[in-house]
Amino acid sequence: MNIDPVELSVAEARDEFSQRVNKAAFGDEITYVTRGRKHERVAAIVPVELVEAYEELLDQQDGRVAHQRLEEIRSGDAEVVSAEDVAKELDL
Repeated sequence: MNIDPVELSVAEARDEFSQRVNKAAFGDEITYVTRGRKHERVAAIVPVELVEAYEELLDQQDGRVAHQRLEEIRSGDAEVVSAEDVAKELDL
């Protein structure tokens, strides 16, 4: 992975888009896209493996939360509300 990621303005990223995508795909390089006077990072062109790893971490976290909530329901430590009651309360 490139230790010093590249930062490009939106216009520069547009002009170099194909090159930046190739660098992400084959060179494991990250390109941050910036905009505005402060050159704030607003997007990134990253290797897909990073996004897939991030999605997997989110899925694992969601699984842990779901398991914890299920245990709370089974132990009686959580209030269970039916879908019908929620719909009524929300006037759906």
